[in-house]
Amino acid sequence: MDLEKLNILPEWNEEKMSSLNAKEGDEWKHRNYYEAIKALYINWREFFEMVHAFADNLTDDEEDQEDSYEYSNKSLLYQNIMPIGAKIISIVGIDSYTIQMEVAAYVRYNCIEMMEQVATAVMLGYADAKHEVVLQESLEKFQQLFKEWVATFEKDDYEDEWGLFI
Repeated sequence: MDLEKLNILPEWNEEKMSSLNAKEGDEWKHRNYYEAIKALYINWREFFEMVHAFADNLTDDEEDQEDSYEYSNKSLLYQNIMPIGAKIISIVGIDSYTIQMEVAAYVRYNCIEMMEQVATAVMLGYADAKHEVVLQESLEKFQQLFKEWVATFEKDDYEDEWGLFI
């Protein structure tokens, strides 16, 4: 495993992100939201490294890896963790409560699915239960930052055409 390539997610780009968040004269109104989403993304990058290392250890030495459970589990883990960083970054500067809630629900769903994959790997003996505990503890820190971020959402007058986040 090449530790230099363990985290493929980009680092937080302060200049780019703060420019997306800047509303002429209203920067102070969005400061809590911006700081919360920044902390969330930075924490996600750290958590991503841990899940990536966990998944990387699930591959086996069989010739036909694509038919192995370890390969399938690794694939499912990546399907859940890969888009979360992009989702978090994509919401910087978006004021729509409905879109913010949609992204938050997506992130929560994928985190739950990812931990189910981890638990399944442990249950079937492909991973050590200690790794699951470490990932769960790290996810709890992410969850706390997630709650702080969601608490910064402000309801607006926009009506969700699907009726979910009203």
